[in-house]
Amino acid sequence: MRERETPDPYWSDVLLLGEVPLPNGVSLVRLRLHHSEEPYDRRNVAELAPLTHPVGTRGYVHAQPYVLEPEITLTIGLFPAPRDASVIGEVVDSSWEGMRHVEIGRAQAWHYPADRLLVLWECYLFDRWRLADPVQNPALNALWQGFECKLLVHFPTAERLATPSWEDIYERPAWQTFLRQQGNAPATPGAFVKTP
Repeated sequence: MRERETPDPYWSDVLLLGEVPLPNGVSLVRLRLHHSEEPYDRRNVAELAPLTHPVGTRGYVHAQPYVLEPEITLTIGLFPAPRDASVIGEVVDSSWEGMRHVEIGRAQAWHYPADRLLVLWECYLFDRWRLADPVQNPALNALWQGFECKLLVHFPTAERLATPSWEDIYERPAWQTFLRQQGNAPATPGAFVKTP
């Protein structure tokens, strides 16, 4: 069966993360990726990681993790008069139209080539797809590691990877434990850093 959605030119690449355990069962998770370049000045990232080059051009990556779900259309035949208070008709036909993309999270990163710095700004799952504790969430772990791996392949000159020490949707201690499990260590009050 085909994917139903028309390709959006904004997304330049698709990466298969693989089978990921989600709250409703194991599913294949993919990342749609957008790459671009943009100018920056030191104010954009100074609170996370000091820059030796205060202005320049940075690479931007926007990622959208998603799963495919069947696009099913039901045709309902209404009864001329309701048979009881809760039944007004019956399914008379159904058709499988293809697969639709269901976005399950969001991720963004910037690469500062002059400083060999990669900033993984955000990487999280939406409410329906996440667990309260990031440390116990295999789907978040798979998303984070898949996105980080893609970034390091795309930006092979990166020598430092920085990420904020907080994520608003999680308790700060739990989030920082998750970051440590990903190999990051505190560098400043606002940032965790690791060497790829």
